[in-house]
Amino acid sequence: MIIMSLFWSAATCLLFQFVGTVNSLKSLQIHVPKAVLTGTDAELMCTYELEGALLYSIRWYRNMIEFYRYVPKESPATKVFPVAEIKVDVAASDQNKVVLTEVDRTLTGEYQCEVSADAPLFHTDIKSAEMVVVEPPLIGPNVTTDRMTYVGGDHIRANCTSPPSLPAANITWYVNEQMVPGFTANHILNFSNGYASSLAVLELEAAVLSPVPTLMIRCEASMFDIWRATSHTIVLRERSANPASALGRSFTGAASETCLPKIIVLLFQIALQFLVRSYTETSIR
Repeated sequence: MIIMSLFWSAATCLLFQFVGTVNSLKSLQIHVPKAVLTGTDAELMCTYELEGALLYSIRWYRNMIEFYRYVPKESPATKVFPVAEIKVDVAASDQNKVVLTEVDRTLTGEYQCEVSADAPLFHTDIKSAEMVVVEPPLIGPNVTTDRMTYVGGDHIRANCTSPPSLPAANITWYVNEQMVPGFTANHILNFSNGYASSLAVLELEAAVLSPVPTLMIRCEASMFDIWRATSHTIVLRERSANPASALGRSFTGAASETCLPKIIVLLFQIALQFLVRSYTETSIR
């Protein structure tokens, strides 16, 4: 009796393992775009392997609220639930994907795909992924510099501002069309409506360049891999250092103005001495 009981237990275990092996749900994967532009469509996909089992249902959720269901045994097989701001393209959706049309910022969030196999096991699995709806700036970034000319060794400061967007844009610097590596000094200005503006500051020491003595500076704003815009390019030109005299003074307009009062005083002293000398000679006579 004990032997028979052990035999049936082992047989039952092997049977369920066999059924679970040949008729089970495996390899569930969810494919949701990391970011989409506002006003465009978003395709959410779910791939899986039933391995001989029949499909019972596909359910899609946003933040755990169901908005789409596909049950092949029902007629119609597709059912859409009213969820604020979610618009489903039913004709383009099926057991593998659901298409959302004209997405807006409110649809940023976590999406879940739940797949259930049919009887006898009704094996169910669920996967989730985040999606961000991007609202880019209305215009591209703007760049300014603290000077338009330079000499070797000058410290140059440039500012790049990207207008409000959702989320804030990333900023990348380019100097002479070479990307500045490892730049992370972005400052974010947040607004009460959820939008944010980006500001980046670039500081560099100018080198003496040849044969083309210019520095070309621009910045680029980007949001994920779906939007980017570049600023205008500011061209800084290298200038020659001021020539020096034998006395070490620079003959510039400012220096001439500084020497002028001394020259006037000197002329006045000469004239005064001449008048005193003339008066003295007249008195002696």
